[in-house]
Amino acid sequence: MGSTMTKSSKKHTQGNTLGNQKTVSDPAKNKSMLWGKQTDLSLNYFAIGKHTFEQCFIDALVSIKRACAQVNHGLHLISDEQLKAIVFACNELLDSKHTDQFPLRVWQTGSGTQTNMNVNEVITSLANTYLLQGAQGGSAKDNARLHPNDHINMSQSSNDVFPTAMHIVVAQQSLDILLPSIERMERELSKKQSEFDELFTVARTHLMDALPIKASAILSAHEQQLTAAKRAIEEGLIPVYQLALGGTAIGSGANAPKLFGQQAIVVLAEQYQLPFVQHENLYAAVSGEDALMRFSVSLKQLATALFKLANDFRLLGSGPRCGLNEWHLPANEPGSSIMPGKVNPTQCEALSMVCLQVFGNDLTISLAASNGQLQLNTYRPVIIHNILESIELLSDAMSSFTVNCIRGLKLNHAQIDSNMRNNLSVITLLAPILGYDVAAQIAYKANQQNVSLTIAAESLGLYDQEKFESLLQKQLNANLSDKSAD
Repeated sequence: MGSTMTKSSKKHTQGNTLGNQKTVSDPAKNKSMLWGKQTDLSLNYFAIGKHTFEQCFIDALVSIKRACAQVNHGLHLISDEQLKAIVFACNELLDSKHTDQFPLRVWQTGSGTQTNMNVNEVITSLANTYLLQGAQGGSAKDNARLHPNDHINMSQSSNDVFPTAMHIVVAQQSLDILLPSIERMERELSKKQSEFDELFTVARTHLMDALPIKASAILSAHEQQLTAAKRAIEEGLIPVYQLALGGTAIGSGANAPKLFGQQAIVVLAEQYQLPFVQHENLYAAVSGEDALMRFSVSLKQLATALFKLANDFRLLGSGPRCGLNEWHLPANEPGSSIMPGKVNPTQCEALSMVCLQVFGNDLTISLAASNGQLQLNTYRPVIIHNILESIELLSDAMSSFTVNCIRGLKLNHAQIDSNMRNNLSVITLLAPILGYDVAAQIAYKANQQNVSLTIAAESLGLYDQEKFESLLQKQLNANLSDKSAD
């Protein structure tokens, strides 16, 4: 996620070695570039890697700028024509125009100042062009001309704008793509439970044979883990809805009018139709990132549930001749370039790798949130980069697994029947009647002689086969009904 560079950004990766820093572009000479000096400086001094910010994050920054301009206009700090120009520029960007104007890398200043200024500069260029060529019929008054710091960044600081954008985009992406992906997987698991409800299979504990279990119950457990993770994500969003806007540089609100932050947040809440409010302590909102750290933990919980699901699916589908081979996973593509006919649990492997990436991202987010000394967390770019990557990867992987694995899942009835007949742990159901020691003696005899429990009981002189089978069936019927709903 965020690993692709725009064409503009690729121009700045060459000739930029330590000790030989030089400006590599001149926006005044290249009309395709809408950014200004601060963006150019960042391209020079932070040509690190290929990761750039996701467009959805840039859009959140642009939306903040538009909301702030509306509030500043209401406070008579900018003119009508300036507001129109800023709103025009922001709308152009939110319509996915000029997406190549945001080339800065994630690996920059920890406050995100360079990206905040990149947005300010691009909006300024578009807005001033509007003033010159559009609303003003070819000319604009000098006092209407806009400045990236004085007007677009008015009443703001990178220190409150950047974390506000982080919270907005995390909430938006969670509601737009992550939670719907979980719900699709829940629905597909529920459908499969109905399909598999009448069939019993062998449960395993410690990877060893255990009591019989409904095939639907196996999926029910996974669905419940997903539901719990979804609930954790929804609860984790509550503090994410609290925004830092209005705190400016250190949380004191310096250079911002009274109630500016609350008023801008009302505009943003209306735009996104989300319950955004100002953080109750702006000093905490600017200096720390506890909310996203806690939210990342909920993503880790989801990844943990998915990792177990993927591993259980691949174990039950292992084979086809020398594994458990109880589940038929969809054969989507050839599994080997050398072994003909081999099919691998590729969806399980892809989902597992995504989960491992999320575990790593969570560790990075935790370390980043615990740092950033004194009045500002200075690890925010890496926090938002990792958390958005986790959201995107989990959403995509769940959608892929749901469609390409769960939906086409089938049961191998012949193998399940064979395993059920050979399952010695069924004797557990007779332990309350026979006693633990006698039941263990029958199971040991059956395993030692490789015979059924019924034959073992008869060979020990305990029961004839017909009576033992009748007793066993009675206990099976009494114990294997689904009691989880009681």
